[in-house]
Amino acid sequence: MDLTHASDLLGQILERTHLRGRIYCRTVARAPWGLRFAPTATAALHLVIAGTCQLTQGGEVIALGPGDVVLLPRGDGHAVADSPRSPKLRLEDWLATRGEGESSYVLGGSGVESRLLCGCFAFDEPGAHPVLRLLPERVHLRGASEEARALLPTVALLEREYERGERGASVIVSRLLDILLVQVLRAWADAQTSGGAGWLGALGDRTLASVLGWMHAEPGRDWTVSELARRSGTSRATLARRFASEVGVAPHEYLTRLRMQEAAQALREGQDGLAAIAGRVGYESEFAFNRAFRRVMGLPPGEYRRRARGELSPSQGHPQ
Repeated sequence: MDLTHASDLLGQILERTHLRGRIYCRTVARAPWGLRFAPTATAALHLVIAGTCQLTQGGEVIALGPGDVVLLPRGDGHAVADSPRSPKLRLEDWLATRGEGESSYVLGGSGVESRLLCGCFAFDEPGAHPVLRLLPERVHLRGASEEARALLPTVALLEREYERGERGASVIVSRLLDILLVQVLRAWADAQTSGGAGWLGALGDRTLASVLGWMHAEPGRDWTVSELARRSGTSRATLARRFASEVGVAPHEYLTRLRMQEAAQALREGQDGLAAIAGRVGYESEFAFNRAFRRVMGLPPGEYRRRARGELSPSQGHPQ
């Protein structure tokens, strides 16, 4: 990791966790209309290009207007409609009606028109993703806000590229979605009070950004608060206090979570045995590694590897 760019830790993590964004429909919706989105392992994204609609999530109904951007990082089930009372089609059923080569969908009746872009972001292990788990169940930037207006050029390019579908459009759309996600995350982090954005907010602090960068560069190293404090030119007590206040956990707990994320990636993608992976992420004892992995990830590393590779269904696993 290039520690001269520790403040870009967000970008490095998104690349390392295989961010994959896609737009799956551009909707021209005329009242009455409605779509129902089932729970999913991806983060859902809705962009209101024009008009208004209602987002229903759990027991809440949220009014959306022109320029609004909504990110649902948990992939919770929800619905979008002109009115909560309107009939709602299942997304997958509606997408199945798309004609060959169509980039836009027309939905609903003959009433007031709205335009939306709907998409998603997929990551490796979304439930344990180091960025997504920081976020609330919904990030909503209202179109009239300064933060949402700053996104307008990106959204306009995204809609144009998706609608035209010209040569290389899929690459451009993917890159624009990367940009849009980072812009949304920045806007959310900037709006939080001290400590409210976890390590994402702490990247605005040069000292903490450097400490986080060192940890991410060598997660298997036996980092102590004293060594990190010495490197960053502050005292152990000051660093421990600032880290816990801004990041939300003590340095040792953050390092443990980081190690388990590294181990999870190795379990999914590599062939090394548990002992080798344990050593790589800083554990001399395979037993201690197994215990830490289960505490952070919710299941033993061997079972995690089998599930990740489709060798074990969730119903076959150990009770949690």
